[in-house]
Amino acid sequence: MKNNTSFNVALGGVCSALAIVLMLITAVVPVLDFAMPAAAGVLMAVIVIEINKKWAVVTYVAVSLVSLLVVPNKEVGLLFAMFMGYYPILKALLEKPESMSTQWILKLLVFNVAVVSYYFLAVKILTGDALITEAGEIGKYGPLVLLAVVNATFVIYDIALTRLISMYYNWFRKKFLRR
Repeated sequence: MKNNTSFNVALGGVCSALAIVLMLITAVVPVLDFAMPAAAGVLMAVIVIEINKKWAVVTYVAVSLVSLLVVPNKEVGLLFAMFMGYYPILKALLEKPESMSTQWILKLLVFNVAVVSYYFLAVKILTGDALITEAGEIGKYGPLVLLAVVNATFVIYDIALTRLISMYYNWFRKKFLRR
């Protein structure tokens, strides 16, 4: 099936549409601003499994561009484009080294570069420095505290993503797709 172009296009289209719908849900339920881009990112792992990494990258780029254009909350589209969308594609490469510590160093390095980039784009450009200025003295240390919290959250996210991918591959795929 991996060489079946119609299957590849159909799966890419369905996953793209579903990813956009997931991110549009954040306009109705703002509490899901972080969960929906993460869920949309899992769909990129499905494309890696069912087709290949190249198709997943193309799908990621398409979803990123469309979400930045149509999703009302630009931070959600930016979050997908800057980390949640490509990380499930990149995850397999980051887990190639045999040393678990090397894997985590690479993963945390990629994540922290993405978080710092996202911070500067989202806070500095989209909202301006007013957010930090209004926070006063706490605003000076806020980014460091936030970085510590998001790193801990990332570890949980990575473990959950591994389990979701495993569940898809070992259970869902066999039971529903009969592959």
